[in-house]
Amino acid sequence: MDAAPLTDARDRLSEIVDSVAASGEAFVITKHGKPMAVILGADEYESLIETLNVLSDSDTMDAINEARSEAEEFAEKE
Repeated sequence: MDAAPLTDARDRLSEIVDSVAASGEAFVITKHGKPMAVILGADEYESLIETLNVLSDSDTMDAINEARSEAEEFAEKE
């Protein structure tokens, strides 16, 4: 994951956005040496939000965990 101070990132914003969109990698913006913000490509952001929505849905997680348990039981029988 690349990173740059805010002052440098400001000057290179267009380049950073192009790079993030093309590579799928996040870019960290620092201020006084500390991470302050992250730039993500739109596809990565949408994927992250979708994952968070799935993980926060208890019914979906129950179904996933049940399927995982059944798969483990099946694998043990083989």
